[in-house]
Amino acid sequence: MSGHPQQVRIAIKTGMQETTVRTLPWPVLGRDEGMLRIEACGVGGAEPEVYRAGDKWLPVAMGHQIVGTVAAMGEEAAKLWNVGLGERVVIQEYLPCKVCNWCLQGEFRFCPQADFFGGANPRRYGLIDPTAAPHLVGGFAEYIHLPWNTVFHKIPQDLPAELATLAIPIGNGVQWVTRDVNAGPGKTVLIIGPGQQGLGAVLGARDAGAETIILAGMTRDAARLALAPELGADHVLDVEKEPLIDGLRRVLGSRGLDVVVDTTGDPGGKNMDQYLELANYGAWLWVNCMDRGVPVREIKRKFLTVRSGRGRSWWAVETALRIITSRKFPLEKMVTHRFGLDQVDTAIKATAGKEVEGAIHVVVDPWM
Repeated sequence: MSGHPQQVRIAIKTGMQETTVRTLPWPVLGRDEGMLRIEACGVGGAEPEVYRAGDKWLPVAMGHQIVGTVAAMGEEAAKLWNVGLGERVVIQEYLPCKVCNWCLQGEFRFCPQADFFGGANPRRYGLIDPTAAPHLVGGFAEYIHLPWNTVFHKIPQDLPAELATLAIPIGNGVQWVTRDVNAGPGKTVLIIGPGQQGLGAVLGARDAGAETIILAGMTRDAARLALAPELGADHVLDVEKEPLIDGLRRVLGSRGLDVVVDTTGDPGGKNMDQYLELANYGAWLWVNCMDRGVPVREIKRKFLTVRSGRGRSWWAVETALRIITSRKFPLEKMVTHRFGLDQVDTAIKATAGKEVEGAIHVVVDPWM
């Protein structure tokens, strides 16, 4: 473990929408621990929400779309991980028990130890208080501590780090549109919300063989909607220029929808009021949340399956990495902005659509 730096820089949320860059000592590592030299960390869609929160996440070491090179590891870690020094990896944010039924299925997001809804202190990168050892527990840093239960995905040596950070958001979209609601050959798919996950769902639906893919967004999403056809969307709709129902009728003709993925949270259920009318019998719907009662009568009448979800499985990230490394899509166009550690505040706000225009996927490079 020689040759490592004595001090490591890390950006920490120290107040509501306030970041401080601190310098912390390299930790003393146990036999089952290691360190990752971070090459890049993407800013996730949930990051602005955590950044705006008050006492719930304060202080917190943010950053969970982490790509890097294994820089140090103990003897037991080398046996546990099946990765070696110098190998490049994507790590998932979950720090699970690895022995429960969910973990044995590769569904680390549902492990009681890592589940966002399972307790007051879920163990996952991006949500950990850095005041307790080992301190280096967020992705907006030069290095991050790797405990024994880190979840690894190996990546090729020649894959640009900023593209590899897309494995998590694209993995979310792949999970939601394929595993959760069954997009596949011959299906007509509507995706609402062209954020990182929404564009990931476009890629996932195209990879799964969907026949027609429609992406809907707002005028402020112009850059994302413009990119979507290059990622596999057949039609894009600006719902502020044309009501969703009118746009769907125009592009669908006499056909209906087989799959809907609504990533927006749909305040008041307004989106659902429109697309339910065009859902085929037996359609599958994925909704982020609804601020109203579930329309059970319509679900029964059309024999609909309604799902929701969060995060992604092991399989989804591996599938996302296969899509990324295939180089079939110009994913470098998704990575629109790069910032250094001193600019994490701006990076998070850019992801939220503030202060910076045209941001799609934002990356923090700790070595800029």
